[in-house]
Amino acid sequence: MPRHCAVFMPRSAKLLVTFDHFGSIHSAPPRLPWGHALAAEMGWSHLGNMTKQNDWFRHKDMFALYRKLRDEAFFADFEEVVFYGASMGGYAACAFSVVRPGARVVAISPQTTLRKSIVPFETRFPEGRKLGQWSGPWVDAAETARSASSVKIIYDPWWGPDAAHAARFTGRRVDRYVAPFMGHRVPQHLKSMGLMSTVASRAIKGGLHPTKFRSLLRKRHRDAGYVTALLKRAQRAGHGGLVNRLLDGGALPLSDAQKNVLRQ
Repeated sequence: MPRHCAVFMPRSAKLLVTFDHFGSIHSAPPRLPWGHALAAEMGWSHLGNMTKQNDWFRHKDMFALYRKLRDEAFFADFEEVVFYGASMGGYAACAFSVVRPGARVVAISPQTTLRKSIVPFETRFPEGRKLGQWSGPWVDAAETARSASSVKIIYDPWWGPDAAHAARFTGRRVDRYVAPFMGHRVPQHLKSMGLMSTVASRAIKGGLHPTKFRSLLRKRHRDAGYVTALLKRAQRAGHGGLVNRLLDGGALPLSDAQKNVLRQ
């Protein structure tokens, strides 16, 4: 398609449907769909949706493709279907899941829509608001995701816009997994800690309990990327003195070079 590409890899009667995230168009070649390695590792069939522009998959060609798949009963060939994505891809996973009622959804730091009248708090992503067709079908992912059998949202409750979007998902089928102080870059932090594949596969298979997720996240206290992001957040909040005392304490998983970058 002019803006998008859909890649199907048949493997089994379980299907993972994924959507690229915001930074995918800048990935070094050869580009592969988001979640391709995870689907292969799990042995699941994979329908990966790739983008050439950050339009949140809001284009007539994508609408036509998914209507066609729905009408031709493509999804009926699979005993399990899970829609999965992060950020822009998280929006799309929630929005397009409507074509397969009863599917499960896993979304990391998703937006629910970029239509200003629905989410006036969302001031990020001007490109997506400009390029995307924010009228027409499936515009509000918080509504379309109601047809899913379960919706798992992984997000930082202290990151304002992401928390506001997460709050728009309602109902007993919604499960929230909080990743405090990771900001919008939850997937990057999980990857840095070596947890991304474990968390994603458990969530996709339906076996990620919130208690287990919290247990896995304890590893963040020993991760330099997470600790650096947390200290930078504290500095922005005006706690520079506290940050310097922590840096002087020597108990952080940071090199001297990393500490010097953070010192004021």
